[in-house]
Amino acid sequence: MIRKASKSPAPPVVLCGHVARTRVRHGTGSEHIAVVLRTDEGEELILQRIGANPFEDPEGEKLVGHRVTVEGYRLGNVFRYRSAR
Repeated sequence: MIRKASKSPAPPVVLCGHVARTRVRHGTGSEHIAVVLRTDEGEELILQRIGANPFEDPEGEKLVGHRVTVEGYRLGNVFRYRSAR
């Protein structure tokens, strides 16, 4: 009998930084203006609220210009968050 290893979901990550609006994915068909988190470590990650439209989210727009702490999951250069404070 072969058993598959159960894969537990990764625990959420907490990041802090400043939220801005900037052009992302330059030179591709997906180029657009997005809400991004500029972390204290100098990274720039596209912020997407879990369950929201990734291209237009009024709740995410409210974070622009503020320093926030977000909790969620990192997928490459995208941070899918479930809470921001």
